[in-house]
Amino acid sequence: MQNPEGDPSGTTQQRLGVLLEQKEYYPEAVELLRQSQTSEAMAHQAYCLLQMNLIDSASHCAARAIEADTSSALAMTMMAYVETERDHHINAIAWANRALKANPKFAQGENVMGYIQYRKGNHTEAMRHFKKAIQLDSTLANAYYNLGTLYCMRNSQEMAIKLLKQGLRCNPRNIRLYTALALAYRMKGDAPKALECYNQILEYDSLHTPTINRIGTLYCEQGHFERAIAFHRRALNIRPNDATAYKYIGKAYIDWGKYDKAIQSFIRSTNISTSDPETYMYLAELYGKQKKGERKQQSAYRKAARLGNKEAQAWLVKRGITW
Repeated sequence: MQNPEGDPSGTTQQRLGVLLEQKEYYPEAVELLRQSQTSEAMAHQAYCLLQMNLIDSASHCAARAIEADTSSALAMTMMAYVETERDHHINAIAWANRALKANPKFAQGENVMGYIQYRKGNHTEAMRHFKKAIQLDSTLANAYYNLGTLYCMRNSQEMAIKLLKQGLRCNPRNIRLYTALALAYRMKGDAPKALECYNQILEYDSLHTPTINRIGTLYCEQGHFERAIAFHRRALNIRPNDATAYKYIGKAYIDWGKYDKAIQSFIRSTNISTSDPETYMYLAELYGKQKKGERKQQSAYRKAARLGNKEAQAWLVKRGITW
């Protein structure tokens, strides 16, 4: 999409890009956001690239966002996210503190500080920051999402459900909050309620492929492999280059015991996107089950290791193999 003649600054593209980011259509969001040179657009672009596991590109965008506006708390927050994904926690905290110094009441700064503490394993401290973020901005969906997800991880599903419903009252169409609520119900063992959450998203956006894929994974958990694969193929009918759908088809085939078909699906996923270490880890595991699959297994581990997967790196180090 090109800039409209009356919008040389790319403001329209930026707004559309942010909307696509909220819907989890990250590649499409990046294409739109890169048409605007504002600090805000580049910061959002960095966030989308992080979700795509393109950390170096995200770092470049965050740096450009800071250069464009050295006082932007949002840009500094995105750099904090980048450093967190690199496990550079000291640098991440420094950037989060800079964001909060620039704007002491910046809710997203508290939210990223909570995320850093979560990544460090300090869950109690993470919860404190997430709660403060909500106090500063009662509409900040990401803070509700993070806190609700953390409650789920601590097996406090009822607390998560209560909090996420509170978040949805402030953000009634927020896809991420419905997704987190569905997770809480799944962890509670209430698949019908989880499906209700997913169907609610599809009422807002019937072509939302991430949700269609999540329905597929829900059926896979229940052992309904054919139905699961049918949903992932439905996602592919909408977005033929959906690497995630092929990955989930591969996972369904693993659970079904059809390893050759699983390998084919994972390969198709990596042909579309080379940035997901988990897919290479699945391939490595499957190649390890094959006779004479050692070379392919090693190659898959190397690719996962280059993408930062610590399990793959440990496997290679143990065997004296570089990546």
